[in-house]
Amino acid sequence: MFCAIYLRKSRSDIEAEAHGEGETLLRHKTALLELAQKMNITIGAVYEEIVSGETISSRPQMKKLLSEVGAGVWEGVLVMEIERLARGDTMDQGLVAQTFGASGTKIITPLKIYDPTNEFDEEYFEFGLFMARREFTATNRRLVRGREASAKEGKFLGSIAPFGYKKVKLENEKGFMLEIVEEQANIVRAVFEWYVYGTEINGIRKRLGFKAISKRLSELCIFPQGKSPTSFGIRNILKNPVYIGKIRYGYRKVKKKIFPDGVKKKTRQTSKDAIISNGRHEPIVSEELFYKAQELISQNSHAPIKYKTALKNPLAGLLYCAKCGHLMSYRSAAGGKRAYIACNTAGCKCVSAPFELVEKRLLEILNVYMCGYCIQKTASEHTELNSEIEDTVLEMKSEISEYRLQRENIYDYFERGIYDEKTFKERLKEVGERISELEEKTAAQSSELWNINKRSEIGSVIAEGSLLEIYGDIDIEGKNRLLKAVFARIVYEKNAEENRRADHFTLGVFPRLPEKNKETN
Repeated sequence: MFCAIYLRKSRSDIEAEAHGEGETLLRHKTALLELAQKMNITIGAVYEEIVSGETISSRPQMKKLLSEVGAGVWEGVLVMEIERLARGDTMDQGLVAQTFGASGTKIITPLKIYDPTNEFDEEYFEFGLFMARREFTATNRRLVRGREASAKEGKFLGSIAPFGYKKVKLENEKGFMLEIVEEQANIVRAVFEWYVYGTEINGIRKRLGFKAISKRLSELCIFPQGKSPTSFGIRNILKNPVYIGKIRYGYRKVKKKIFPDGVKKKTRQTSKDAIISNGRHEPIVSEELFYKAQELISQNSHAPIKYKTALKNPLAGLLYCAKCGHLMSYRSAAGGKRAYIACNTAGCKCVSAPFELVEKRLLEILNVYMCGYCIQKTASEHTELNSEIEDTVLEMKSEISEYRLQRENIYDYFERGIYDEKTFKERLKEVGERISELEEKTAAQSSELWNINKRSEIGSVIAEGSLLEIYGDIDIEGKNRLLKAVFARIVYEKNAEENRRADHFTLGVFPRLPEKNKETN
């Protein structure tokens, strides 16, 4: 017989190698060559899978072998166990069974020879693949639960420690924890300080955005030139709860996608079900500073301006084009001409307008809109109300965690045969609906808490005088913050036929506060 050998490591093989049991592929290759010699089999090729991918698409040697099997190149394939061929999903198993069956290629193992042209061998082969898949799924589930348990115990599960920490082995138990690297931790603290409170540049103190922080780190030569974090990296630092002593697990879960051409790919998506637990490591920044940064990120309150450039547009980050949806641009006054608001999107037919007229129109809307607001709650009453809502949110989050644990137990009971399929589906649906209901209530309460704080902030401004008076006395960055406190978004529109008059344009506003003439609690 003219045959090929296929070698692939399993997860258990990798673990055994870690305990010093020798190189797996070499042992398997030796055993299969001895088997071939005993059976007088000629070996034409040996395929060694270096990577142990879950799917065939991620195993190049397996793809090559299957193409040759399908073409009838080999009379048989030697493998240690049939599950080495396909242990992934049913589509991969079906592809292997179909390819070997159509070509009549035998599968030779040390225990048995499978002839796909024999109906009993074919059935036995397919059953073996099914059992391999079931074992693979159960093993994966156990591993995931073990990692989740470790995360809840505060252990660090990543392969690379986040910037500011190093990974150290726990004493007298399995797992790792994080330890502060002080030189890096000082940089992390500076990143949070610059984003939340700002820094002094050319005698002026101002907050820095993600890109500006990255550039400043590069200029200060804290990192080797060109090696400082990108703006995306800075954002990840600011949003990572590891810096307040937490462990986050399952934040970006792997999702499988099947494209129309049949190619399967894995993507990473953020998950709402991520585990956040108290870690065993020391925090680098305070919770107050961290959550202040989260509030600023969620509000997108930092105006998009260049590093070391003063803000010139109080509408920065607020004014959007009604036609194309992009942010409007501010064109500075030059050569005695007026400053303009314009859309820079190629092909957009939204006509520009003088900035002073747009700003004047917005202030008129602002003054009319804010007329009628009154502040009845005292500061202490606001604090008490905030505390009540915060307690409610914490209780609901705790209840959500309990229901998620129940959901895990439901799967466990189904696997162990305690629940039949009907009971499993009913219980899973019931718990899922309860989790969704609690998540909606939690989101609503969190939104109400934010609104209360924002009303209190606006109320303190109104109490000092009219908005027009206040607006005229503050700098451009202060104006930008004030407008963003009142409005979530402003939409500008001007058509070509309206270009005869400079003030023929429309502004649409999306306030953060309720309608006027209602009490602000």
